[in-house]
Amino acid sequence: MQKKINFHDRLGTAMFLTFIGGFLDAYCVILRGGVFASAQTGNIVFIGVDIAINQWSQLPEKIMPIIAFGIGVIIVQLARRHFNTARLNIWRLWLLALQIIVLIIVGFLSTAVPNMIVTTMLSMSMATQLASYSTVNGYPYANTFTTGNYRKLVENCYLFIATKEKKYQQKAKYFGLIVGSFFIGTIGSGFLVKVINVRAAWLAAALLAIFFALQLYFTEEVIAETKKMSR
Repeated sequence: MQKKINFHDRLGTAMFLTFIGGFLDAYCVILRGGVFASAQTGNIVFIGVDIAINQWSQLPEKIMPIIAFGIGVIIVQLARRHFNTARLNIWRLWLLALQIIVLIIVGFLSTAVPNMIVTTMLSMSMATQLASYSTVNGYPYANTFTTGNYRKLVENCYLFIATKEKKYQQKAKYFGLIVGSFFIGTIGSGFLVKVINVRAAWLAAALLAIFFALQLYFTEEVIAETKKMSR
């Protein structure tokens, strides 16, 4: 029963979503003016540099993704409040559907479409992914960027070597696989963009659709089990 309820907390889920995070960040950097979809630290650095060198015309392209990311976080909080049926995480399905729709639309938008429009859409959708899936086996992690995950990987590798405690080995394994998934996602995106250009977003949408079906399956299983227990 626990594995069905905690589908969103599984290592496989974290690896898949982090792969998507790396894939879409690389997609955005390659095709959309070097702006990050989810790594807002990078975008804030770009804003500071643009201000310092008087590149004021470039600021909107960096600012809008940051605003959109914040809106995405708010959307998650609203979904948790209004679509959390019996605390069965139905809200995640609504947000996954939103992200899939956004990616399908993005795949239709050629590079002639202003980058700011596309990066804003992607930043909002990536924020919903980040805020919806934030733990793996109870450990906090990030599925749309990797600095914090890498820090935890190195930290737990050291602690395992120093103490030989198995809990640190497990954490190091988890974060190593998560960091690797992000890296593989960036490579996959780079290769695929060369072949099908903006339509690479459709692959991410297709993978998320499969993930949506799995999330729906486990959610329905929980609902059915809950109804049995309440009789």
